[in-house]
Amino acid sequence: MEYTPLAAELLAEDELPNVGEALGRNDGFLVRNGACWLVSESDGQILVGHVDTNTSRVFAQQRRWPSPRPQGPGFTSPLPDGGLAVTTAGLVTAYDADGRVRWTHPLDTWDDPQIASSACTPDGTGHLLLVTAPGPTRNASYAGDLCLALDIQSGKPVSHTVLPSASAGYIFQQSLTDPGRLLLDAAQGDTFYSLAVRVEPGALHAEPVGLEDEPFAGLNLGSAALKLDVGGEWLGLYQAGRPDVSADAEDVLPEGRRFVGHRPGFLDTTRVLAAVAEEQWSDVAQHLILDALSLQPVGELHYPGTTCLDPLALGDGTWLTIHGHSVRRWRTL
Repeated sequence: MEYTPLAAELLAEDELPNVGEALGRNDGFLVRNGACWLVSESDGQILVGHVDTNTSRVFAQQRRWPSPRPQGPGFTSPLPDGGLAVTTAGLVTAYDADGRVRWTHPLDTWDDPQIASSACTPDGTGHLLLVTAPGPTRNASYAGDLCLALDIQSGKPVSHTVLPSASAGYIFQQSLTDPGRLLLDAAQGDTFYSLAVRVEPGALHAEPVGLEDEPFAGLNLGSAALKLDVGGEWLGLYQAGRPDVSADAEDVLPEGRRFVGHRPGFLDTTRVLAAVAEEQWSDVAQHLILDALSLQPVGELHYPGTTCLDPLALGDGTWLTIHGHSVRRWRTL
């Protein structure tokens, strides 16, 4: 199966220490507050790169905060007021823009923090910080993990909801064009839950989107969300008011190929960018452009002398690739 060749043009290159390693973590690539972010760590500090809206640059700015992560893996989220929230085992820390601690909020800890992990995100208004956390055990029964809403300025609890998952690893993501649309992946052993979290005054709601074992993928626009089968056998498109769309690898890809990585995303409103290969974590992958309505491949990207696995679509017609400490920004010619 051959596709129309599409030449990739290099627009800009910059560095973020350890970004190649960091991309494997749950918070390595984030969409927050209508922007894209890369998160890394170096010398005990959290490094946050704000991707520039000017496509001739990679980063608008890079910031550093002290890391409260010595006790284990954590999850970082930029805040709309320039601050930063970090969840670690048993603790949420909110920083002001100048690096000072705004508040901390203790959390219960899961029995196995190497498998279960919290995540956090501001809500669409910027008034609340949503955090996943262990729930209480009553009479030896466990209803499920919690999604907490904390006041973003004080850290005081406002509301919560019980999730269908238990002792899971979590990833929060926002829609690029609608920060109020909050998506939550919950990896519970061999099962993935994909949830849309809805915030109402004094209440939270978490509702399933599509089927289990299809985590949300990459960058989403508006009410449209991409979901990727854990094994890469299909890619799904879910959008309110429209029929669900699924592209099976065996139907749209060359024989033996599957969707790989975990970040197929909207390149813009008409195109989706996805990587495909024979193995899930292959060193070399094809990067395909798919039609955003049908998920049918329409072209294959060709780079001038570079390869990588997991391209990061930015929603503005450009995308990033990661090479060690370097970040490159591309567009099609």
